[in-house]
Amino acid sequence: MISLWILPLAIGGLAVSWLIYHKKNKNEKLVCIIGKDCDTVIHSQYSKTLGIPNEILGILYYALVVALAILSYIGLEMIGPVPLPFFLLIIAGAAAIFSIVLIFIQAFVLKEWCEYCLVSATISIVIFVIEATPLWALYKL
Repeated sequence: MISLWILPLAIGGLAVSWLIYHKKNKNEKLVCIIGKDCDTVIHSQYSKTLGIPNEILGILYYALVVALAILSYIGLEMIGPVPLPFFLLIIAGAAAIFSIVLIFIQAFVLKEWCEYCLVSATISIVIFVIEATPLWALYKL
């Protein structure tokens, strides 16, 4: 079964990704409380991956995690031949790696920060850590 923390985290990530998408599509300035320029980050050349805006990828990822969490809570244990928690671990791992890359781009390439992007990245990394923790416990045995 998937951890109970995954659903609220994924809903939070979905909300942040949706906010970025909404502001970007309305051409409204995304104001960062930390005093940096979020718009520089969300409109940079790194704001798309394979032509898809990163906030859309975030929405799709978090929506999938929400769906997987709900399926887990109602008793589904497998997606085809793959255990549901293992499937989530794989996609969460990919999202965490992607998030770390985007954090490095903000820090070392753009030299600007988007707190909304950082919140989303943190959520995605935390989801991965929560899902990976039982495996680390098994490894230590």
